[in-house]
Amino acid sequence: MILSIGWKNVWRSKTRSLVVIIAVMLGIFGGVMAAGIMQGWLEQRIHASIYNEVAHVQIHNPEYMYNEEIQHTVSDYQKIISMLDTIPETTAWTPRVKLFVMAKTSWGSSGFILKGVDPEKEIQVSEINQFLVEGNFLEGTHRRPSIVIGSKVAENLKLLNFQITSEKLDSIDKELYSAALIEKLQTIGSRRFRKGKDFRNKLREVLTKEEMKEHEDKLVKYFSFYRMGTSIEITMQNRSGQIIHPVFKVRGIYKTSNSGFDAMNAYVIRDVLNRYTDLSEEEVHEIAVITADNETGVKLADKLDGYLPDQDIMSWRQSAPEIAMYTDFSAVISYIYVAIILFALAFGIINTMMMSVLERIKELGMLMAIGMNKRRVFAMIMIESIFLTLTGAVVGMVFSGIMVEILSRTGMNFEMWSEGFEAMGYAAIVYPSVTLQNFFWITVLVIITGMVSAIWPARKALRLNPVEALRME
Repeated sequence: MILSIGWKNVWRSKTRSLVVIIAVMLGIFGGVMAAGIMQGWLEQRIHASIYNEVAHVQIHNPEYMYNEEIQHTVSDYQKIISMLDTIPETTAWTPRVKLFVMAKTSWGSSGFILKGVDPEKEIQVSEINQFLVEGNFLEGTHRRPSIVIGSKVAENLKLLNFQITSEKLDSIDKELYSAALIEKLQTIGSRRFRKGKDFRNKLREVLTKEEMKEHEDKLVKYFSFYRMGTSIEITMQNRSGQIIHPVFKVRGIYKTSNSGFDAMNAYVIRDVLNRYTDLSEEEVHEIAVITADNETGVKLADKLDGYLPDQDIMSWRQSAPEIAMYTDFSAVISYIYVAIILFALAFGIINTMMMSVLERIKELGMLMAIGMNKRRVFAMIMIESIFLTLTGAVVGMVFSGIMVEILSRTGMNFEMWSEGFEAMGYAAIVYPSVTLQNFFWITVLVIITGMVSAIWPARKALRLNPVEALRME
């Protein structure tokens, strides 16, 4: 009976109740979306970290972790790879030679880590080949060996150029850019710019402030291109400590969501690098291993640590501790966001329930006078508050669930802040993700909020004197 009365009392003042329900709905939507965006970003960052940067498990010579010199290669290479081929947790593995080198072109220089890899094995462990914006990933045989570099390395070496060509002007989107604007672009001619800053300054000379504000970034991106096939001279040491200067040609450029990674990593064929450095086929600095999932990777690292005591075994949690920390605390942070939103909504619920109690003082006095005890009065008001909050929460979570499902397929584009996000290793396009567990705990928090919000109004009702309450008009 109390449940029925509580539900009917919620709708005695429909306008007031709807205001609170809408407020709760919007609050829940905001909380769920915030949690979904954070979770989506985190999942993408973990995936990118594992499949582009650290893998699930890394095996090194212990000395290499203290001093990354060329002679500190993995010992017992054949034993390790034989073990990896027989352990069921292993999905794929790849050997790598890693050297810090200096590189230069005719226009710029840069320092980065040069990785010698076996292309066929590397693409089973890493997804770098899926992020190519130009060229291919070490395919084919060439007289001058190939190198694949990150987009930031390409910028540092001045391989990212800008030029308004007749071909690009002919294929430009005529609906997006007016004929007058295209004529202004033609006045720049086919001059090649090696710096984005210089190209932007030239655009400012021919375009108005309004046109620059609306089209600047799109035009810079559209008229940019990489100088593929450029020769890069690498400066590095071989095994004997001798400084050598091999030359590679750029035949691939990749761009990931982590600009820091793109600025510090390049790839060449391991056999080629071994010839320059005098390393043998079995001398590698790192063996990267991929497993079926993240937790299996942690378990495999523990197992290998027991099997290979002379090697340094690191799981992805050890290789990327900041990502592991985010994983552990992501759910807590999400619930804190929701709790803050619900805390703010609690004041609106308290106000609504207090008004409801004050408007029904005579009615409550009558119920007490005919025998309803204080416990039932307290329960009735608590149930009203829970119904009010839960109704808004259900509507909010249904709406949020639909929006998250849609956005998890289409993604949310934060391209305006892409430079900042990519500097931290996060993608500019995020695909929100919310689990059933998230919805369950949000529901629990909503019920708790409704109960806590009803305590003050309910205590106000309990203090009523039935005789005095019946005299109220």
